[in-house]
Amino acid sequence: MCRTRPAGAGYDCVMSPAPRQLLCAAVLAAAAGPSRLAAQEPADRARLDSLAASFATIPDSLTLLAMEATRIAVAKERRDDPMIHLELGILAYRIGEMTAGTKHYDDAAGEFEWASDLRSDWPAPWYWLGRSELAAGESRVMALESIRAALGMDALSKAARAFARAAAVDPSYSRALVDLATTALRQRIAPRLDVAQRALRLAAGTAAGRDPAVLLARGRVELELDARDSALAAFRRYLAAGGDSGIAGLETARTLALLEQPDSAVRAYFATVRSPLSPAARTLCRADLAWIATSDDLAAFDRLPADSVGRWLLRFWGERDVEDARQPGARLVEQFRRYAYARANFRLTTRHRHYDITDVYRDSTQEEFDDRGVIYLRHGDPDDRARYSDEYVEPNETWVYRRPPPESDMVFHFVASGHVQDYKLVESLLDAYGFSTAVVFQSRQDVPTALLGGLLNSRANISDLYQRLANQGSAGRGALLAEERRRGRRAIATGTTTDSYVLRFAHDLKPIVSSFVLADSERQPVLHVVFALPAASLRSYEAPGGVGYPFEFRLIVYDSAYRRVGGLDTLRVFRSPTELAEGSFLTEQLAVRLPPGDYHYHFVVEELQADAGALVGGRPVAVPRTDAGFSASDLVLGRKGSGLALKWPGGDIPLNPLNRFSRDGAVELYYELYGLPQGATVATRVSVQPEGGRSFFQRIFGGGRGANLEYSTVTDAAGRTRVRQQIVLAGLSPGRYVLALDLQDEATHQRATRRQSFEITGSRAP
Repeated sequence: MCRTRPAGAGYDCVMSPAPRQLLCAAVLAAAAGPSRLAAQEPADRARLDSLAASFATIPDSLTLLAMEATRIAVAKERRDDPMIHLELGILAYRIGEMTAGTKHYDDAAGEFEWASDLRSDWPAPWYWLGRSELAAGESRVMALESIRAALGMDALSKAARAFARAAAVDPSYSRALVDLATTALRQRIAPRLDVAQRALRLAAGTAAGRDPAVLLARGRVELELDARDSALAAFRRYLAAGGDSGIAGLETARTLALLEQPDSAVRAYFATVRSPLSPAARTLCRADLAWIATSDDLAAFDRLPADSVGRWLLRFWGERDVEDARQPGARLVEQFRRYAYARANFRLTTRHRHYDITDVYRDSTQEEFDDRGVIYLRHGDPDDRARYSDEYVEPNETWVYRRPPPESDMVFHFVASGHVQDYKLVESLLDAYGFSTAVVFQSRQDVPTALLGGLLNSRANISDLYQRLANQGSAGRGALLAEERRRGRRAIATGTTTDSYVLRFAHDLKPIVSSFVLADSERQPVLHVVFALPAASLRSYEAPGGVGYPFEFRLIVYDSAYRRVGGLDTLRVFRSPTELAEGSFLTEQLAVRLPPGDYHYHFVVEELQADAGALVGGRPVAVPRTDAGFSASDLVLGRKGSGLALKWPGGDIPLNPLNRFSRDGAVELYYELYGLPQGATVATRVSVQPEGGRSFFQRIFGGGRGANLEYSTVTDAAGRTRVRQQIVLAGLSPGRYVLALDLQDEATHQRATRRQSFEITGSRAP
């Protein structure tokens, strides 16, 4: 063992035995003579790097101690040779890595200080001094270190200054800063990140501070420490200094997203990926995909030529925006936010994970997050969470994601076995007791329910299944536990292979929505979506002349591949002299032109200045060809006096946003025929049937009777004929019905069929 003293004081040494060949190698190295005292040459740096690499391969400290003793003997003869002190310092640093405590790190720091006194213009002494101070600071008792920190003399501050000095004395040695930042980001140790941040900021005024690699490292460290404005400035300077434009664009987009500038983030991202990306930028881009993409998606991405990446990514993220009824780019921005949150809350403390038999989900492809992070990256914030602490159970969490019927809620249980902060997915809540205990609880009938009561009751907010289990006696509990485990297995299978960004609102506006397709004046098909909002769900605001109801409406029409084919996004303010009365509705309709085809649409309404809204999702819509061949529009079932009508050639078309009719009322039926010459004859058959029942007909069209009504329609114009009928509903009982229209062109025998459901109520004025 040996300890350095201030320069010129000499050494105190204790020799240790060493293999003859190692001692000979060390003596030969020392006999090479004094090193040059000019500015440090690249060859000297390479020698130091090679020496550090060779020390790292030696597996025992005794050999290293013997080598240290041999070098000390040489150092006594060559006290003013900075290279021998650097070699001794690197050797002591390696011994410190293999032994406990800070002594050897202090020895290393002493040698590097000595070398820096001899050659303050060399970067290597400062670089290694920074590493030694950093290692010593992380090993030292924190209570003592906090006292030093108050005096500004703590090891971490000294480390930061040393790294910055290394870059300042020799800008070509800026890799010291990059290595520090890279290591800090990889190890995810907060004090080391603080050191990297300080060192990078101190170096900002030097030539090293203008090095693209240093600027990129600084941006990433600043972002990791949540200094987002500083990160954005660093990434922009990185680009200006000649850095990789792809990496700069992707990092800038991520930072803008976290600065809550979503539009700018989306523009920056897609502007970047439209240009060919370097391999490094493409790898960075792929990393964002990997958390939610399938293996097929990633394989397809890897095969893309450079000029196709942007289009592919636009489709990838666009499909998710459409599926979740989000604005373009919203899912990408959300993914950036989720990743930052997961890094702050769910990062693994070790890359070496250990699995138990209860750990049914095992992902060997990632070493960054525990299983909570995996689910969070795929599905975001859960709707509810629960924990339970008890001496008999492992640390545990349960998350639930609510889903509207007919979908089932997804419930995930996480357990950190062995009290290690590595939460893993398990199938059943009872797995928090450990696998063997959970098996006993599930298989035996004599386990008192009270023993499980605390854990089960803690999940009462998650599902009524746990309330039933808590109240269930021993008899019959096994079947409920088996069902609970099946649900957990199903949730894991779904949750780890899908992703979502579900729209959530604190208050549901409960809209009533219906739709139909008609051709516009240019005979192009237009989807009309009619809706009604119950007044009881709305909040009014003072407005000129009375009150106002401000809303944002989105209509998203998409095909089977979740490609957007049309839609609109609009803000509207509805005004009224007074607040809408209880039981009344606010009604309106939206329209968007579409190409022919089979689609679905999402209707989204959000009440401005309030966390209120609703999503009516996945409604099917068939858009017929209206410019060639025989076809028919959808059926429009309206009611006079409903308060809403469609302005249309030949007279307004009454609408009925509630799609309800009184039992003594009438349906105003409207539809259009397309693609026929003037004077063509169309065989028409109308029927009304209970939803799910057989067809029947009563007092329709002013008094006709029979099971069906059949007649002929003669077109009054070429290309388009508008048909209006009134259907009297007297005699029909309250309930759900379907009005069916069957048409056949008598010249070509082409057929068209249309169906529309409606409701008959018992009241006279729905």
